[in-house]
Amino acid sequence: MKRQKIPSMTQKAVFQEAASCCAFCSESVVSALEIHHVDEDPSNNDVTNLLLVCSSCHSKITHGIISPADVHLQKRILQFQSHANKARDSAAQQTITVTNTHNTGVIANVVNIKGKKIPKMNYPSESIGSDTIKKSYIDYLYGRYIDYRKADASFGAFAHAMKFHPSELHLTIQSKFKAKTFFIHIARFEDLVEYIQGRGCACRSGL
Repeated sequence: MKRQKIPSMTQKAVFQEAASCCAFCSESVVSALEIHHVDEDPSNNDVTNLLLVCSSCHSKITHGIISPADVHLQKRILQFQSHANKARDSAAQQTITVTNTHNTGVIANVVNIKGKKIPKMNYPSESIGSDTIKKSYIDYLYGRYIDYRKADASFGAFAHAMKFHPSELHLTIQSKFKAKTFFIHIARFEDLVEYIQGRGCACRSGL
């Protein structure tokens, strides 16, 4: 495929997504940073297909030292991190200011009302739930799995089976890994990802 120049705005978005650091080794020297095409198609300059890496890691990708699976995973992690940061910034800006012009029955003339916070689950240290990025990725995979099950059910692939319940996957994960999904040790993150992806593939093949 013919390589096309990456638009400057797209390059800017890729740098912002990775915080101007290599996605693998965190190199931040601008002159050492390059943009890699995740699907190896140099004509596909969609921001979702571009990953910021240093020249050294780019070479490792080219020579297969860094696998395509690792490249895709790192891109998805960066995407989730970027979305999480935007959501956090948006929530921080949701402040309502009420001004009392008559000063009757109100002690303060200006009242700042912030959105109600949802209590944060305190997961054990070094569990998948304690790592925001990894937890977000597992949530994403879980959502995709649910979509696959719903799609397959609509086409009758599971017509012979019992009615599917969204909690089913979490229960099978707990049985297999001997811990609730987000309480699993972070060292088993890749095993959990592989397991959920395998379940999703089974759904798509009608198994």
